[in-house]
Amino acid sequence: MFKFNNKPLAISVSILLFTGFILLLYTLTQSGKNIETARMKVLEDKNKLTPHQATIQLQNSKRAIINGFFNPGFSANKWWIFTETPAEAGYFLQVANPHINEIRIYTIKNNQPELAYESGDYFPFEKRVLDDPDYWFAIPDNTEGLLIEVDKRGESLEVPIRVITQKETINYLSNQKMVYGVFLGWMIFLGLLNIFLWSSLKDNIHVFYILFIGSSALWVIANWGLGFQYFWPNTPDWASKARPVFSTTSFLLILELASRYFTPDERKPLYIGFTRILQSLLILLLVVFVFGNIVMANQLIRLLTLSIANILWFISMLTVIFFIAKSYKKMKTIALFFLIAFLAQSVFGILIILSQYNLEADWVFFINRYGSAIGILANSTILSFGLSQRYNYYKQERELAEQELVNERNQQADRMIQAQEEERSRLARELHDGLGGLLGSIRIGAFNKLKTDVANQEWLDTQLSEAIEDLRNIAHDLMPVSLPEKGLVYILEKTVSRWNAANQFVTHLDSSISKRYPLPVEAGLYRIVSELIYNVKKHAQATEVFISIWEEKNNETITLLVEDNGIGFSSNKNAGIGLKNIQYRVAYLGGKISIDSNTNGTSIVIEISGLKTPSHAQ
Repeated sequence: MFKFNNKPLAISVSILLFTGFILLLYTLTQSGKNIETARMKVLEDKNKLTPHQATIQLQNSKRAIINGFFNPGFSANKWWIFTETPAEAGYFLQVANPHINEIRIYTIKNNQPELAYESGDYFPFEKRVLDDPDYWFAIPDNTEGLLIEVDKRGESLEVPIRVITQKETINYLSNQKMVYGVFLGWMIFLGLLNIFLWSSLKDNIHVFYILFIGSSALWVIANWGLGFQYFWPNTPDWASKARPVFSTTSFLLILELASRYFTPDERKPLYIGFTRILQSLLILLLVVFVFGNIVMANQLIRLLTLSIANILWFISMLTVIFFIAKSYKKMKTIALFFLIAFLAQSVFGILIILSQYNLEADWVFFINRYGSAIGILANSTILSFGLSQRYNYYKQERELAEQELVNERNQQADRMIQAQEEERSRLARELHDGLGGLLGSIRIGAFNKLKTDVANQEWLDTQLSEAIEDLRNIAHDLMPVSLPEKGLVYILEKTVSRWNAANQFVTHLDSSISKRYPLPVEAGLYRIVSELIYNVKKHAQATEVFISIWEEKNNETITLLVEDNGIGFSSNKNAGIGLKNIQYRVAYLGGKISIDSNTNGTSIVIEISGLKTPSHAQ
């Protein structure tokens, strides 16, 4: 499989592609040729003015907004807006904020305003003129201007106004729906991808990621007004609740996602105690939004509720940043993914704020309309890549931990085997040099003292000679004294000679080993051969045993073949102690064993790979 390892280039290409995507959206939605920003005058209604009074005061006002974007922030009162109209016919007025509670548009003739249009979030969606969440109004050709009454008391207010030709309106709405489709299609793709990943990996973080992008997508849908248009057109109350509800849900889920992102699925999520307290407060806020009557609440309660919401949302953002900072040193790569995802959305949030003070009208409209969606799209996409990197990170971490555990077990086994071999060597030396020597001395002394008793002399000499031979054989089986000095081949030859001297069966040895190996390897192979020959003696009823051992110099492998012409055995049945000992020793040496046995005899092949010649080898 081809792997792209140039990460800086990959990141640069990704940024260029994403920038190109934004420019394409901008081109599609901002043709500019037949779109004009409205020149308008604004007046805060502190004295409950009539439309006629507002018209007179606005016409006498000299202060005008020329970039088509009015943002007074939190509004305690409703506002009056006067805008001039084109001299020629065939234009639409667009108020590009689908979340104004009440909006009324008056045409003006002879300084007299006349109500021509009424709509808003407090009215059913069918009050909108076009099949679009924004407020559209066909400008009459005989009006002296338009008076717009905007009411969003107790909330933050933004009023972007543009004048668009009727022909351009069709293209604009068509391109806008295509942008909606691209965004929703990509979010659905990310959701389906993570459903597949969750079903494959069984990692519950993908469930929370799916819920997060679903909640974020619903917030964007509600922010665009599409929810009111398609899902709850006859429920104005929910039109006001949807955005804070889905926004709070998104913060609730991003906290869970962040706390789980920096810990493996089998461990407890990061800082779970604090996270649960903050999430409980967000859930309480959700209950207030869902079951409280925001529309009917007075301005103070509205302001208090939204202020608490902003504080909790801000604390949630700080908590996510804390998670990233706390985990950055230990897991830099996956922390960077979460940080970049978080910053991508934050950048577009900052641009939305800055756009309110920008004089470039097209840029203002584009960022306010699509900035949140682009930020969420970037966040979700980067996080999706981050989840895959997270999986690889924790997979490598688990593999490393497992390897460390294996290494520790091998080291323990090495220490145990080494201790056993040292004890065997000590016992072998004691038996061979100590007790063997003592028996030899007793044999000589008894021979001298029994010179006159020839019969007893011969009997005692025979018994002591057999005892000494048996003792030497036991010592040899424990650890051949000359193995460290003369090596495996010499010891195998001595072993074969000893078995042949016993006249139980004929043993053949064919060896092509030309170099020395670590003592544990040579001792292990010697014990395997000894155990196999002993098994032949005990079970096989064989007359011949063939032992072949050779090495493959290229890949540093030793292969041992032991065959006999006995009655065979069933390798599928439970292995005896001898065979289990052999299998254990083979596993310890990192080898593999193959057994083929039938009534014509048994063939056992053992292959030990990855061997290194010790530096002191001869």
